[in-house]
Amino acid sequence: MHISLRQLRAFLAAAETGSFTRAARRLHLSQSAVSMVIRQLESEIGLELFDRARKRVTLTEMGAELLPIARRMMDDTDRIALRASDIRQLQRGSLRIGVPQVMACTLIPPVLTAFLRRYPAVSVKLLDTTLDDIPAAVSRGAVEFGIGPDRPSDPGIERSFLRNVPIHFVCAVTHPAARRRSIAWSATRDYPWICYPSTFSEDIRGAMWQRGRKQRSEDATMVEHLTTALALAGQGGGVTTAPDYARALQKDFRVKFIPLVDPAIERAFYIYKRNGKALSPAARGFLALLLKTYAEAR
Repeated sequence: MHISLRQLRAFLAAAETGSFTRAARRLHLSQSAVSMVIRQLESEIGLELFDRARKRVTLTEMGAELLPIARRMMDDTDRIALRASDIRQLQRGSLRIGVPQVMACTLIPPVLTAFLRRYPAVSVKLLDTTLDDIPAAVSRGAVEFGIGPDRPSDPGIERSFLRNVPIHFVCAVTHPAARRRSIAWSATRDYPWICYPSTFSEDIRGAMWQRGRKQRSEDATMVEHLTTALALAGQGGGVTTAPDYARALQKDFRVKFIPLVDPAIERAFYIYKRNGKALSPAARGFLALLLKTYAEAR
């Protein structure tokens, strides 16, 4: 049995007005169209729903039984439409996002605050996690989508390019290089280096150790987290690299971010989500605002 909303609307209009003609005016249809649609409904059910008199139609016993059911169905349909409209307009919904820890405390907060000012009814879950956990968080359903650099992911996850993030040289504000507007990798060869795991991507490793550097990579100070590297650099314990979005921490750690050249290096960041699953209106709205804010900041 295939009963359409069009058939139910015609049935309700005829039942409530007692006339196919008045039902047609309410629905902005012709009287013959209403009569045809109701005939189709009766054919689907296998029973007549109206006793047809010359000037008025009245419900049969089956029609009277169907009337409250049809009203509930239309009420449910209206609620679905209203809820869908609210979600489309971000009057409700949820935003579940996973981002790297440093991004979560630098780039994300002002964007998320601006987003919630516009759409206060949207609930938010922000998972501030490690770079390696971003795809996994999406895979296990902890978040709808994640933002992060290139990382291994399972076959159920797809990624799309978000933007390139420049990698900067970072030193203490008292460091001799702090006044530079840019710095070549070759000019950093004599500085003691502080490294954290993501420092050792192939492009950074190549630039760091192939520009006449005297020290070996094994001689660098090794730490686990970017924030630790920034703290050590601020105390004069060496120099490091950091993504552009971490610049918000310059004052806190008393460091200077300087563009690296020869070669300039950018890290590609991606949006991770489940295969074939469209992002929600809340997710799309947040990402649009993130891109706009980041572009204006640069």
